[in-house]
Amino acid sequence: MSLIRLCREDPLVSLVYELFGANIVRVPDARVRPLTVVVHRDGRNFFRGALLPLLTDSRPLGVPPEETELTDISGRRSRRVTLDLGLHILHGFLKGFGVPAAELTAGIEGAAHIQFAFPDVRRLALDVNALGWAIAGRCIDRTNPAAAILFEHPRYDLLLIDSVLISRHITVVLTGARGQRLNVDVSALQHMLAELGGHVNASNDGEIEMTLESPHALTFAFSCVRLFFNDEGLISIMPPDHSRRTLGPADLAGPLVARPSPDRIQLSPAPGLVMWDRLSSERPVAT
Repeated sequence: MSLIRLCREDPLVSLVYELFGANIVRVPDARVRPLTVVVHRDGRNFFRGALLPLLTDSRPLGVPPEETELTDISGRRSRRVTLDLGLHILHGFLKGFGVPAAELTAGIEGAAHIQFAFPDVRRLALDVNALGWAIAGRCIDRTNPAAAILFEHPRYDLLLIDSVLISRHITVVLTGARGQRLNVDVSALQHMLAELGGHVNASNDGEIEMTLESPHALTFAFSCVRLFFNDEGLISIMPPDHSRRTLGPADLAGPLVARPSPDRIQLSPAPGLVMWDRLSSERPVAT
């Protein structure tokens, strides 16, 4: 499986994964937006771009996403992770923000722990009922070569992204080992980040915050619904709206509590950073 596993108890991860039913991507990406497509099979995930070119009817679907500010996620820090794991995660984030990793990571190797946060998070989300209305009667175009894999056996799951969490910024927090001074050259980091359009703040309690900015709002997490279609490509079924609730016990001995129903497709049974695979079948078509 193309996934870097994350801790379910992480305060940032749990909000994204549990509350919004969203999958976190390793490389934040402006291409990942509502009405784009992911195909999934055997634990592998492939980003395939916009839905509309895959349909026989080219008329726009006419369901613009609603944009909201997520104050409960904006600026919320992840838990501290060790430098080794933090750098592994950071490399993907830096790639999304267009920042060369080697020089920056070399400048923070004196840290012991890393945390991450996304300031100014916004959510772009489709009304799922309106989405269902918009795709009613639409068909997957079997003559489109890009759609050929959807009719293979065993079939790929066709997942449609219905909401994304976006931010133009990422904050990386550096801390030292307990009782030890953080051995990082702040002046060198400030100079480096200034050239990259970011900034560095050093706090009185020994933390260093580095904030990077992208010219575009990048998606760092997304939710998706599954579309079902018949052999002719007619889309027939889509799961219900995530806002529906089911009742169930928090534990076997506890009282009944309201909790989100599992209406969104999550690409792993536990939270992690999704990496896109490459289709081995992506090769020139013989003529």
